[in-house]
Amino acid sequence: MEQVTKKVWKFVAIGAAIVVATIVALLVWCIGKAAYDEYHREVLCFDPDCVNAKFLSENVYFHSLDDGKGYVFNSLTREKTIKDIKWIARPNEGDSLVCFKQGEKWGYFNMNTGRVAIEPRYAHAWIFSEGLACVDDGGRLKFIDGMGKVTIDTKMAYVPEHDSYVFHQGYFITSTNDGEKMGLMNKNGSMVLPMEFDRIEWAHDFEYLCLRKGDEMGVLDKELKTVLPMMACDLEVTWETIDVTMADHTICKYDLQGNLINDFYIAELHTLEYEKDEVYYHHKKNEEYGEEYDEVVEGPFHPTGTARLRAYIAGNGHEGLITADGHVVTKPLYKEIEAIGYDLYLCSVTYYDKVIVNGKGELIR
Repeated sequence: MEQVTKKVWKFVAIGAAIVVATIVALLVWCIGKAAYDEYHREVLCFDPDCVNAKFLSENVYFHSLDDGKGYVFNSLTREKTIKDIKWIARPNEGDSLVCFKQGEKWGYFNMNTGRVAIEPRYAHAWIFSEGLACVDDGGRLKFIDGMGKVTIDTKMAYVPEHDSYVFHQGYFITSTNDGEKMGLMNKNGSMVLPMEFDRIEWAHDFEYLCLRKGDEMGVLDKELKTVLPMMACDLEVTWETIDVTMADHTICKYDLQGNLINDFYIAELHTLEYEKDEVYYHHKKNEEYGEEYDEVVEGPFHPTGTARLRAYIAGNGHEGLITADGHVVTKPLYKEIEAIGYDLYLCSVTYYDKVIVNGKGELIR
């Protein structure tokens, strides 16, 4: 029996030793792997003048120098493949050509090899996205493929104020030559939205397009189907809802399919105080020549009361009147509301123009 017990304990000890050794080996491997990754992805910067080593692919790095003499380095071949680089921009996911500036011209190199793919010859250039890149060729915008071949000649001028020269979901936001109006172009070079909008922006990770024309805004999905039609409002597409502030400053919310959730939200609610007609003073007892008398210390004061209605705040900070039990008396039409009586209110239409409103929301003339 004793021998059996010893064998069992020996077996347990060996098993425990194997487990501990395995854990230690895994820890050593993890630490070594982390150190290796850190070295090869971030720290591989043997050049003392380098201010930042940017990892581009498994073996290719960009070393940035203060004097604009940066270079691309291939750690596999241990060579500087491209020199005298001022600036680079990585492509979107799925593309492999990096945009770079050398001197005053722009070109592209392969992020996996570090070799020039398209010689720097453009006045301006943007990153590759969805297989195409926009370049400024002689003051006109063109889209090229990975071989440098022009696939779309937009015949549009380069507008410095417009910075969205990239395809998303198969579409490119265009701009008129004066930068005043925007439209939408597809990969065939055809306009799918006319250049009549004041602003077009992608939202929600390029799933929706927000359109603005004058005081109106609307929302399209990535297939250009209407989610919200153009209407007088300001709106924002969030990750869960579309938040809309209407022209009358009321706030409503829609889901991402364009269904109304609620047409009335408020941001804040507060009571309104007013001065009563009574006047009072602070007194204290004073004694002089053996006679006591009241001495006014402070005043006059008007006691305050709480008005019957509350003020609520909605879109753009505008205020409206509401009862204590939640019934809306006025829309949020006013920049500010003050109570001047128990059920009488001074409402600012602008910072200079004010009106008096009663407890029914009616103007007092």
